Amino acid sequence: MKVILEAYLSEPPSSIHCFRDVTLYASCFVKADVLLECEKKMKDSYYHWLKNYGAYDFIDEIIVEGEESGYKIGSKKSSLMIDRITADNLNIIITKLQKIKKYLN
Repeated sequence: MKVILEAYLSEPPSSIHCFRDVTLYASCFVKADVLLECEKKMKDSYYHWLKNYGAYDFIDEIIVEGEESGYKIGSKKSSLMIDRITADNLNIIITKLQKIKKYLN
């Protein structure tokens, strides 16, 4: 199973800490491959951004838009349509990921 996050979700107004919580949950509890999706020219920028904030540890790979399919979280053609990850919607995201885990087992 692959969970694909649109890369902009790691930027403000999202909380980088809540973003990391989502990737941790998807990786450790759902046992999904966590992929970050962005434009090709932005891959290095997102890598350095996430490494500097300690939020890269549960991301398996940074991919180009449309390169992989899976459970997508973001604002464009996504399974879960959101525009930011904050403490206000973290519980909703985790609940959706729990449902994915139940479906897989």
